[in-house]
Amino acid sequence: MAKRLLDELRWHPKRSIKGVTISYLHRGAPGDRATVMAEKVVRFERSFFVYEREGREVSIPYHRIREVKRGGDIIWRRPTS
Repeated sequence: MAKRLLDELRWHPKRSIKGVTISYLHRGAPGDRATVMAEKVVRFERSFFVYEREGREVSIPYHRIREVKRGGDIIWRRPTS
């Protein structure tokens, strides 16, 4: 699950969230996807994460995450049905 991976990247002593991007489902955006740098996340809650965009907080539920990358490498992708 995406939350488990993000928690591991944040807390594991040999891993890091630096350089990680989170792509999530965002209806109306090009390709229905939006991306945020994980370093811009202000907090990780139980069922969603929060980041700041244009001076306001935006909450994204973890179930909307589609892909997590570091650089050009995919480190997690939601399985397709």
